[in-house]
Order: sequence, then structure tokens, then C-alpha cells
Amino acid sequence: MKEAWKKSWKYLLILPIVIVAVVVLIVTLPKEENNPLMVTARDIVLTVGGSKEIDYDVNIKQAIVSFDVSDETRANVDESEKKIVGLSEGKTALTVTAKYGNETSVVTVDVTVLDKNSIIPENPDSPDEIEEEIEESDDIKVLFDNVEVDELVLNIGENYNFTLNSDEPFYSFSHNYDEVQITKIATNTYNIVVSESGHYSIIIRTPSYKKTLNIIVK
Repeated sequence: MKEAWKKSWKYLLILPIVIVAVVVLIVTLPKEENNPLMVTARDIVLTVGGSKEIDYDVNIKQAIVSFDVSDETRANVDESEKKIVGLSEGKTALTVTAKYGNETSVVTVDVTVLDKNSIIPENPDSPDEIEEEIEESDDIKVLFDNVEVDELVLNIGENYNFTLNSDEPFYSFSHNYDEVQITKIATNTYNIVVSESGHYSIIIRTPSYKKTLNIIVK
């Protein structure tokens, strides 16, 4: 009887240690994300011989992110510093891939490499940097649910996709709204989400055209 009591007493002493170890393990394990993995990135403009930090974001910080340039004669990637380096004038594409567990998210953005003497504005999305000689044009078509529109009517915080079509399939967006987020998700296809209600005007540009897209958020 005494031997059995001694064994039980030992187990009682060990039990709190086991409970504490389990609690610590649960707390320190990475928390499961409720949202699906998503990586976003912005188009890049740089000069020959210049470098630029890759502007991307991923909603699960533990995800492993990699980069791939489609034409390595135009640019290449410094993986350690997450920068892209311009090699020769022209355009290429940068693919950003995020992986976390069994999930994978991929986004492809445009990379434009200009002559080494070119001046790139600090904030190329600012309307002040738009070339005044470029006039409004209907050559840029905005398709929403496969219907051409001049205005988008959206709900606050919801994600919507739209497609652009023109003779010059290289687009940039000009606006000063922190509430508006536009992300390229495929060739000529973009995702937009607006965090506050109101009326917004977004300028869409190509090298020769520009178009004002009005957005109403309810």
C-alpha cells in the first residue's frame, strides 16, 4: 500500500509540470490564420544600373516569399535584400510567390527599366506627376463584370476585380487616397478595395492615354 502511495505521489508532483509544458507549447505555436494566404505587390519602375526594394505585402507573416523575373536580361532579383536591379531598358514581369503550409499565393507585376539618365518621381502615383499633354481618352476601357463602365459602385471593405483594355497594355494609377487600395492580380486585371464611403476619382494612365474612373462607395 505504501509503495502504491509513493508512486501516486510522484505522479502528482509531475502532473503540474506536464500541464505547464502543454500550456507553454500551445501559446508559443503559430496561431492559425482565419483568412486565406494572400500576397500583393506593386508595379516597379527603375533605371538601368539602379535598384529598388520590392514593394510587397503578405497577410501571414510566417509565409516564405520568393521572387522570379521572367526576363533576366532586363532585371534580376537580390533575394537577400528583396531588391530588384535594372540591367537593360525594356519591360519584364516579376512574380512574387508566398507559401505557408499547403497554401500558395502568387501575384505578377510589371517591371519597367528606363535609361540610366531617366528621372523617376518619388511618388509616381501623385496626380501632380501626370504629363499635362496627355488628354482624357476613351481608348482605355474599364470592364466590370464583363461590362464596360465609366464608374464603379462598391460597398465598403469588399474586394472587387476589374479589367483594363487598351492598345497599350501597361497601366499605372494616380490618386491620393489612403482609403483606396488597387492591386494587380493578373494580366490587365486588378483588385480594388475601399475602406470608407464617399466619392473618389482615380486616374488610369498608359504612355499615351489617361482616363478618369469615378468610384462611389456606399
